[in-house]
Amino acid sequence: MTQGWVLRKVKQNDKWVRRWLEVNRHVLYSYQACPAESAQARVINMLDLRKTKEIKLVEGDSTLFCIVPISADNAHPGYLMRADTPQMAQEWVAGLNKVRDQELEKSPLEHEGRQMEETICCCIKRRRSVEKAPLVSG
Repeated sequence: MTQGWVLRKVKQNDKWVRRWLEVNRHVLYSYQACPAESAQARVINMLDLRKTKEIKLVEGDSTLFCIVPISADNAHPGYLMRADTPQMAQEWVAGLNKVRDQELEKSPLEHEGRQMEETICCCIKRRRSVEKAPLVSG
Protein backbone atom coordinates (compact mmCIF):
# COMPACT_ATOMS: atom_id res chain seq x y z
CA MET A 1 0.00 0.00 0.00
CA THR A 2 1.41 3.39 -0.88
CA GLN A 3 -1.55 5.69 -0.24
CA GLY A 4 -4.39 5.88 2.22
CA TRP A 5 -5.53 6.94 5.67
CA VAL A 6 -3.62 6.14 8.86
CA LEU A 7 -3.49 7.48 12.39
CA ARG A 8 -0.17 9.03 13.39
CA LYS A 9 0.86 9.35 17.01
CA VAL A 10 1.75 12.89 18.03
CA LYS A 11 4.81 12.76 20.25
CA GLN A 12 4.17 15.89 22.31
CA ASN A 13 0.76 14.95 23.74
CA ASP A 14 0.28 11.24 22.98
CA LYS A 15 -2.76 11.92 20.78
CA TRP A 16 -3.48 10.24 17.48
CA VAL A 17 -4.20 12.36 14.38
CA ARG A 18 -5.68 11.18 11.11
CA ARG A 19 -3.37 11.63 8.12
CA TRP A 20 -3.51 10.81 4.43
CA LEU A 21 -0.20 9.30 3.34
CA GLU A 22 0.90 9.10 -0.27
CA VAL A 23 4.14 8.02 -1.92
CA ASN A 24 5.49 9.75 -5.01
CA ARG A 25 8.75 8.25 -6.24
CA HIS A 26 10.87 8.03 -3.05
CA VAL A 27 9.03 10.58 -0.92
CA LEU A 28 6.26 9.84 1.59
CA TYR A 29 3.90 12.83 1.80
CA SER A 30 1.55 13.45 4.74
CA TYR A 31 -1.68 15.48 4.39
CA GLN A 32 -4.58 16.41 6.67
CA ALA A 33 -6.97 15.77 3.75
CA CYS A 34 -6.88 13.52 0.71
CA PRO A 35 -5.59 15.65 -2.22
CA ALA A 36 -7.96 13.92 -4.68
CA GLU A 37 -10.96 14.85 -2.50
CA SER A 38 -10.01 18.35 -1.33
CA ALA A 39 -8.56 21.25 -3.27
CA GLN A 40 -7.36 22.71 0.05
CA ALA A 41 -5.20 19.66 0.88
CA ARG A 42 -1.65 20.77 1.67
CA VAL A 43 1.48 18.77 2.44
CA ILE A 44 2.17 18.70 6.18
CA ASN A 45 5.34 16.58 6.16
CA MET A 46 7.62 14.84 3.70
CA LEU A 47 9.99 11.94 4.35
CA ASP A 48 12.59 10.63 1.90
CA LEU A 49 12.17 6.85 2.14
CA ARG A 50 15.80 6.39 1.03
CA LYS A 51 16.80 8.06 4.29
CA THR A 52 14.98 5.58 6.52
CA LYS A 53 16.72 3.10 8.76
CA GLU A 54 13.75 0.71 8.88
CA ILE A 55 10.04 0.40 8.23
CA LYS A 56 8.53 -2.34 10.37
CA LEU A 57 5.49 -3.75 12.13
CA VAL A 58 5.35 -3.13 15.89
CA GLU A 59 5.26 -6.16 18.16
CA GLY A 60 2.28 -6.40 20.48
CA ASP A 61 -0.24 -4.56 18.26
CA SER A 62 -0.81 -5.88 14.76
CA THR A 63 -2.24 -2.59 13.47
CA LEU A 64 0.86 -0.52 14.34
CA PHE A 65 3.86 0.13 12.17
CA CYS A 66 6.88 2.38 12.60
CA ILE A 67 8.95 4.38 10.12
CA VAL A 68 12.41 5.09 11.56
CA PRO A 69 14.48 7.75 9.77
CA ILE A 70 18.25 7.78 9.85
CA SER A 71 19.43 10.37 12.36
CA ALA A 72 22.81 11.81 13.19
CA ASP A 73 22.78 10.33 16.69
CA ASN A 74 21.03 7.12 15.59
CA ALA A 75 18.45 7.67 18.36
CA HIS A 76 15.32 8.79 16.48
CA PRO A 77 12.41 6.73 17.88
CA GLY A 78 10.54 6.74 14.59
CA TYR A 79 7.06 7.75 13.50
CA LEU A 80 4.35 5.50 14.91
CA MET A 81 1.39 4.83 12.60
CA ARG A 82 -1.84 2.88 13.10
CA ALA A 83 -3.61 1.25 10.17
CA ASP A 84 -7.30 0.30 10.25
CA THR A 85 -6.57 -3.44 10.16
CA PRO A 86 -3.60 -5.77 10.68
CA GLN A 87 -3.67 -6.59 6.95
CA MET A 88 -3.47 -2.91 6.03
CA ALA A 89 -0.51 -2.44 8.41
CA GLN A 90 1.28 -5.32 6.66
CA GLU A 91 0.46 -3.80 3.26
CA TRP A 92 1.83 -0.42 4.34
CA VAL A 93 5.09 -1.96 5.58
CA ALA A 94 5.49 -4.12 2.46
CA GLY A 95 4.61 -1.27 0.10
CA LEU A 96 6.88 1.32 1.73
CA ASN A 97 9.80 -1.12 1.95
CA LYS A 98 9.33 -2.07 -1.71
CA VAL A 99 9.45 1.59 -2.80
CA ARG A 100 12.46 2.23 -0.55
CA ASP A 101 14.37 -0.81 -1.87
CA GLN A 102 13.60 0.05 -5.51
CA GLU A 103 14.79 3.61 -5.07
CA LEU A 104 17.97 2.53 -3.26
CA GLU A 105 18.76 0.19 -6.18
CA LYS A 106 18.47 3.16 -8.57
CA SER A 107 20.89 5.27 -6.52
CA PRO A 108 23.40 3.01 -4.74
CA LEU A 109 25.41 5.99 -3.50
CA GLU A 110 22.54 6.78 -1.13
CA HIS A 111 22.89 3.46 0.67
CA GLU A 112 24.00 2.58 4.21
CA GLY A 113 27.23 4.24 5.42
CA ARG A 114 27.40 6.90 2.75
CA GLN A 115 23.83 7.87 3.48
CA MET A 116 24.57 8.35 7.16
CA GLU A 117 27.70 10.32 6.36
CA GLU A 118 25.76 12.66 4.05
CA THR A 119 23.00 13.06 6.61
CA ILE A 120 25.49 14.05 9.29
CA CYS A 121 27.26 16.47 6.98
CA CYS A 122 24.05 18.05 5.69
CA CYS A 123 22.29 18.34 9.02
CA ILE A 124 25.09 19.40 11.33
CA LYS A 125 27.09 22.46 10.52
CA ARG A 126 30.42 22.09 12.16
CA ARG A 127 32.31 25.15 13.22
CA ARG A 128 35.90 25.18 12.19
CA SER A 129 38.38 27.54 13.68
CA VAL A 130 39.99 29.41 10.86
CA GLU A 131 43.02 31.54 11.52
CA LYS A 132 42.49 34.96 10.02
CA ALA A 133 45.15 37.43 9.09
CA PRO A 134 45.10 40.55 11.23
CA LEU A 135 43.14 43.43 9.72
CA VAL A 136 45.88 45.92 10.56
CA SER A 137 49.48 45.11 9.88
CA GLY A 138 52.16 46.52 11.96
